This record gives sequence, structure tokens and C-alpha cells, in this order.
Amino acid sequence: MPSVDKVARSKSDDPMMDMLKTLILIVASISFLVFVALFGRLPVFRKTPVGWCYRLLMVYLPNALVGLDEKLTGRRITRTTTRVYNYLMYDRHPVVLIIFVLLQLGSELLFLPPAWTYIPSNVQRYLVLPVLITLPYSTLYLSYSTSSHHITPESYPQALTRYPYDYTLYHPHRMCRTCHYPKPARSKHCPICKACIERQDHHCIWINNCVGLHNYHYFIALLVTVAALLGYGAFTGFGILEKILQEMFVPRRLTAGSLTSKRWSTGLSWMEYFNAYTVCLATNARIGAVTLLASMTCPLALGFLVYHAYLIWAGTTTNETAKWSDLREDIQDDLVWQARIDDVKTEYPGPLDEKIVYDSRNFRDATSRSGRVPSWGYGRKAHWWIIRTRGGVNPTRWKPLEGQYESSGRQKVEEVIDERWKRVKSLDEIDNLYDLGLVGNIKDGLSRPWRDV
Repeated sequence: MPSVDKVARSKSDDPMMDMLKTLILIVASISFLVFVALFGRLPVFRKTPVGWCYRLLMVYLPNALVGLDEKLTGRRITRTTTRVYNYLMYDRHPVVLIIFVLLQLGSELLFLPPAWTYIPSNVQRYLVLPVLITLPYSTLYLSYSTSSHHITPESYPQALTRYPYDYTLYHPHRMCRTCHYPKPARSKHCPICKACIERQDHHCIWINNCVGLHNYHYFIALLVTVAALLGYGAFTGFGILEKILQEMFVPRRLTAGSLTSKRWSTGLSWMEYFNAYTVCLATNARIGAVTLLASMTCPLALGFLVYHAYLIWAGTTTNETAKWSDLREDIQDDLVWQARIDDVKTEYPGPLDEKIVYDSRNFRDATSRSGRVPSWGYGRKAHWWIIRTRGGVNPTRWKPLEGQYESSGRQKVEEVIDERWKRVKSLDEIDNLYDLGLVGNIKDGLSRPWRDV
């Protein structure tokens, strides 16, 4: 059996080893930067090293570069890069989508030819692999091409009545400054897609589309299939490397079914084990590189999947999670008040909440124009009105003064504290109207498109 140390020392000065170390460093750095860019702005990472790295990468470093450019070129470089940045970040373009497809396709072309003979069975070669490779492309196309959740004049009546306003995150009368109509509950205008999106979760650069009502199930399927492909690639890749190491360090006569056969790593120290793996990766760079890439990016896909599983369980979206986080901070700052809608709605009248949200006749009229009747939310409505006040001051109302009139004959009024409003002390006091329980949330999030057809 060849000595592991001898083989490792013989390869220590090999340029392949240097390339491998560089490759590992590049893959690890890219994986970390992608994680920071995608997850760093989430509220859960706001006061963590990940959040600090996000601010360093997205705020402090760009500001420092702008300051340097202003001194050197009078911001000429900044203006050019800003135009490119605005196009890449605020316009719909397929650049990231193409990179995603090329990365997957290139990895498959690198990995499969040298690994084909090591794949253990024809079932995996001709059934499992084709399915795992095809599904991410299919779900990616469906996530990208679905745009029925983009609100149009034709779909607006249906969107307006699909979800009730919760009077916490979503209130009637809130106008979209771009589309110039009242925002439906759970919708959000996307400046990249140039439209309001029904139940908008987030804009995903990987699919060049917003994740919303009608493609959310496709997006979840994309996460599942990508995570499955990456997991399979990492597991199979390390299995192949194990076979190669077995062939390198254990004589064939011991691996041909002999009772005295043993695993190649038997009796090795951790350093010897690492050296052997380094040699194997260096001499099988195509398999090793793709295996490392899959093993480092699979946790990202799984992290996204687990996060969205949590969102489904909680009956919320990525967009709403940020709103709940802001509301929690405002509650801690004593800025939030609540009152029963039935107690105050007569003094805060409005045509939108009365005619659309609460009036069943108008509800039916609006839905009949779209030819559909939504099954979610009918008969379910908010009971508490949540507001924020500037500086946390107590809401007031105008109280008529009995027997006192102005010269015009109008009764005089005075501003008094409105005791119907109570300060919110904890987020636990506020219910999420859109949380229907686990089963209801799954049906609402993943099966709604079929119910709406």
C-alpha cells in the first residue's frame, strides 16, 4: 500500500495543489458573499456579524469608493457605474438568470463525463440523474414565465377582494404612487417588474421575476429541486472520491471481496486523512471542484427552503416579515396604538373599507367582473385598528361643546384624548389575520393557483 505521506509530499509542489487551494478559497469566498448578500438584510441578522458584513459590503464600502472617486475623478466613474448598477439592480434583465443556468449546465458538463463510470447503477444513470437534472430547469422556467400575479386593470377587482385588509400591515386608502389605485391587501409594487404584485414575497434576481401569488409554488419547487440536485451532487461526488482513494491506497487484491479488505483511511491521522483528500481533489479536479461547489452551495438552497417553510408555517411572506419587524421596533418605542374597528370606524369613514371590504354586495359585484369568487377571506375580517403616532402621542378626537356655538352657527369643538385607543405593549397583542394554521397556510400558499383557475 502506498504511503499517504509519501504521495502527499510528492504532490505538495504540484501546480494542481496550488490551483486546488485557490479554487477552494474562491468557492468559499463566493459562497460567503452570496450568503451575506441574500440573507444579511433579514431582521434576524440585523445585529449579528452577518448583518455587519452586509452593511460593510452594501453601504460602507460603496460610500468609501464614492468618496475616493469624487476626489480623483469628480465622480465620473461613479456616474458610469451607477448607470450600470441601476440597470442591473432596478431593471428586468436576464443576466443573473443566464449565469444561474450556465453555472448549473457547466457544472454538469464538467462533472458527468469523468464521473459516469463511477455512478453505481443504471437506475441512477438513466432515471435518477435525468430527473434531477431536468426538474430545476423546468421549475426555473415556470417561475420565470408566470406573470399572472402582476396586477393589471383586468385583474384588479379580483386582487382587491382576494384578501381582507388586516388594518395592521395593510390599510384601505393606501394608494400606489406608480399605478395610481388603492393597494390590494398583501400586494406590493415592484419597481423592477413595474407592477403591483399580488401577495408579493420578494423580487428574485435568480428567476428575473417577482415571487408572488401565482408562482410561489413553482419557486418552492425550484428550491426543492435545486437543493436535491446539489445534495445528490455532493453526496455522489464524495462517494466517487472515496472510491478513487480506495483504488489509490488499497491494493486491488484486498478489495476484491477478500475478508481482509479494509477502508483506505483505516489507521490514518486527521492530517494524513486531509492530505490524502487534498491529493485526490488535485488529481481529479473536475469531480473535486463540482463536488466542493455543490457541498458549499447546497446549504444556501436548504437555508432558503427552510426559511420559506417557516414563512408558510407563520402565514406570512418575506415582505410582511420585514413589516412585522418594523412594527415590533415601533412597539418597543411606544409608538403603536390599537382600537376596535367597530368603535372608531364611524369617525374614520372611508369609501374603500366600507364599500369593498365590509359590504358583501360590493364584494360580489367586484368579483363577478372577474368571473371568479375567491374562497379565501370571505367572512373573515380584522377587528382591531393598529396605528402609529408621531412621537407616540395619544390619539385625539374632536368633542362637541354643549351649548357653545360659533358666530356661523356651527357648534364649537375641543380636542381631547381619545380613550378608545390603547397603547400596544407587545407584539403578542396583535394577531396575524393571514395565519390560517399550518394546513390552511399550505393550502393558501401552495394550492391557490389551481383553485383560482
